[in-house]
Amino acid sequence: MKTLNHFFVKVPNKKKETLKLGDKEIFLDTRFNEFEHRICYGEILSSPSKHATGAKRGDTLFFHHHVNSAANCIVDEEKGIYMAMYDPVNKRGSHAIAYRDSEGEIHMLADWVFLEPLEVDEKEEVSDSGIIIAITKESKDEARVFSPSDSMIKEGVVKGDVVGFLKDRDYKMVLDDSSVVYRMMADDIPYVVR
Repeated sequence: MKTLNHFFVKVPNKKKETLKLGDKEIFLDTRFNEFEHRICYGEILSSPSKHATGAKRGDTLFFHHHVNSAANCIVDEEKGIYMAMYDPVNKRGSHAIAYRDSEGEIHMLADWVFLEPLEVDEKEEVSDSGIIIAITKESKDEARVFSPSDSMIKEGVVKGDVVGFLKDRDYKMVLDDSSVVYRMMADDIPYVVR
């Protein structure tokens, strides 16, 4: 199978429908907050021949959550085959975010970036009657660079740098190794804290 601008990926399960609690497995009702349970990675069957991405058959592609739900992305739903658009020019139109090669390295595509949520000190407000009012666990506007894009690397931003991001750009994604990251575009990051 040869494609020009798309990755073809095999995604056996569209959603994570079970959760392990100790030695028990429970089933999730994914109708509520479906995006939180959607699987956004799959095995690459074909890479776009029009672009030199470096991704190969068998690598893992990380993609936008619309890929395994949009009708125009379905190649063969019964076999779990979907296509993810790759566009290095119109970067926000690129559904292919990154790929993990056979060595385990993540390579970002089309100026996408992965950030790690920052753990901040838990602050607990307790009312006079002992009711916990608020607990803060994650920074709301800063994160640590997990995988920088090529444009960020050219600007001297490296893995581990702390950066600030624009409001509501922190879309959470679970990777194939269960790492939780934010995915966003490099231009959603206005500053580096270090």
